[in-house]
Amino acid sequence: MINLTRQQARKIDHLAMTELGIPSIVLMENAGLNAVAAINRFMADQYRDLTRALIFCGGGNNAGDGYVIARHLHNQGCHIQIIATKPIDQLIGDAAINATICKNMGLNIQPAPDLPNPVFPNSSDSFPPPISSVSSPPDLIIDALLGTGFQGNLRPDMLHLIQAINAIRSADRAPTVIAIDLPSGLDCDTGKSAQDAIHADLTITFVAPKLGFTNPAAKPYLGQVEVADIGVPPGLIDRLRN
Repeated sequence: MINLTRQQARKIDHLAMTELGIPSIVLMENAGLNAVAAINRFMADQYRDLTRALIFCGGGNNAGDGYVIARHLHNQGCHIQIIATKPIDQLIGDAAINATICKNMGLNIQPAPDLPNPVFPNSSDSFPPPISSVSSPPDLIIDALLGTGFQGNLRPDMLHLIQAINAIRSADRAPTVIAIDLPSGLDCDTGKSAQDAIHADLTITFVAPKLGFTNPAAKPYLGQVEVADIGVPPGLIDRLRN
């Protein structure tokens, strides 16, 4: 299987839309639906409950995938809370559409706090911001903050949010952490982390693994890797080999 670079991942989306006529929102819907199927399988294989999910959404298409996932987890009976780093009225394109649907469905969407450099308790009863407002600890945290377009350094607020999510993993009864497409803070092409990156139990990546996943330095962040389909035919992917 090919390992996609950032540019190749973008090219596949572009060809699917321009040559095949698949609308981008259909690609996003397929990605989210197949990610939910992978989430359900992983949680069942780990004998973990899936009744409460906390979903972190950024400001781009990766966030759009997160909002699709939120909708479908809600529809299967999971209690959803979304932490958003960008207000819905500032989103654009397919991410804005799916965030608006979540809002119209009445899903719980809260703005991400601008966290200080945090110190977190190791307690089953007390969880740090930004999940201190959650009535019960989540079974699952979904990272849909940053996608393949990320490179360089993290903004301080995003770094603090990633540190907060990672710190939750050290708590008793720690939730499962699943990254969408790649762990936030990890470079798609190099597999190197910025100042920090999400430590995922599972990474659900779309179309094919990313080139950076071949870097041994990426392994502590990726966890198990599963490839999810977005509805692109294999022939389109094979063209990238030439």
